Amino acid sequence: MQVAVLIAAFTMLMSSCLMDDDLMTSDVKTGGLVEGPWLVQLLPKSSSSVDVEIKVYQGPAIQEVKVYKQFFHNATNQSSDFVELGNISVSGQNLSDTIMLSQAFTWQQLKDGIQLENYTLPDDPTNADIGDYFILKYVSVLDDGREVTSNSQTEVLVANSYAGFYLSDLTYFHPNFGTYPTEPYRDMQFTKELITIDGSSCYTNFAVWGEYGETMNITVNPDNSISFEVFGFDYIVEEGDPYNSLLYSHYDPLSEKIYLYYHYDAPGGFRIFWEILEPFTKK
Repeated sequence: MQVAVLIAAFTMLMSSCLMDDDLMTSDVKTGGLVEGPWLVQLLPKSSSSVDVEIKVYQGPAIQEVKVYKQFFHNATNQSSDFVELGNISVSGQNLSDTIMLSQAFTWQQLKDGIQLENYTLPDDPTNADIGDYFILKYVSVLDDGREVTSNSQTEVLVANSYAGFYLSDLTYFHPNFGTYPTEPYRDMQFTKELITIDGSSCYTNFAVWGEYGETMNITVNPDNSISFEVFGFDYIVEEGDPYNSLLYSHYDPLSEKIYLYYHYDAPGGFRIFWEILEPFTKK
């Protein structure tokens, strides 16, 4: 009986080893690994095209990456079938190194071939419904003719007029460091992206945070005042500067700048933020 058990155990061990080897060989052969951005915003007010940058990982030579598109229309909760959008030429450049490649797709290219039962995409992207989106998927074509579908997909979102990249000029006052209002605790500049929620709202990283999901939803009201809500943060964030009632959050339609003034109360006193968001085109 013991001999039979030992033989069965040995057989299972050998089968396991063979299975691992087979899986390893299969994985190595597959190749074709590419990765696209999770989100690209189409900004109809400034452009009728999007630039999609993909990372092509070093490995078996890829000749091209086929890009397929699917469209989602929120108003009717409909989605189209996947149809081919275009291709990105690689020509085996990834054989020796991981490379980055960029391809522009116009609104016309995005909408061509998309069919829905109760909706037709407009010729002008400024007439498209804000919040509708395309999903792009990527299929690598290798030297040996094999096609490998990537797990990576990209959402191309029809954005509102406030979305896009901004230079954040942020002044941060802390009760224990510096002197209000002449010597801030921190004075810094960095890039933020405002991502569309609906026709008048976007979200972005909150203040100097964001690494752990701290976000701020910003809404531009009809009178150009700003309402906001902060998520993922431990304190209650309130509008304005508690020491200066003349500083209030608002949108300037002439300069297209967004002025944010906010604060929160924590041990030691108020933490106060003056943040100006100035739009710019990301290179």
